[in-house]
Amino acid sequence: MARYRNFDGAFGAGTDTEARHPALDDVRLRRAGLKAALSGLELALAAPYANRVDWVLHVREALNVVHEVWTRHIVETEAPGAFLDDLVSEAPRLSTPTSRLRRDHSEILATIVRGEKRLAAPPTEDDGYGAWADDVRVELTALLAALARHRQRGADLVYEAYAVDLGGGY
Repeated sequence: MARYRNFDGAFGAGTDTEARHPALDDVRLRRAGLKAALSGLELALAAPYANRVDWVLHVREALNVVHEVWTRHIVETEAPGAFLDDLVSEAPRLSTPTSRLRRDHSEILATIVRGEKRLAAPPTEDDGYGAWADDVRVELTALLAALARHRQRGADLVYEAYAVDLGGGY
């Protein structure tokens, strides 16, 4: 018999698992906020950097939003008794992958802070600006990829613990 999963509430009122774990709604909201922040950074990075003042300003603002959302994500998932603790309580076998998510948090935060420092001091001479902007794009595009992998790992973990698919749209 085929098994169908509830992707985002589109197929009825939800599952019994979702009713027993209302914290999953918070996870969906965090994922949606992070996805929106990542989209903003991606758009800022993709803009032409010919007008360097605007490009740096937009990328800096978008990265600041990612930093705020990421910091909130860390607090809401890692605080004592928060979501990751609940997840390990529900499924102790997932303590190792949960530890990986916690490591991701600090590694990604360090990358965000490095990017903010670079954007705070762009080169003033025309000669080095293009190469500098290319390097910033490479670093922050790698950050976007790391954040996407983290979101995927988190969704996989939730599915392993609760048999609930958070859906790709969150």
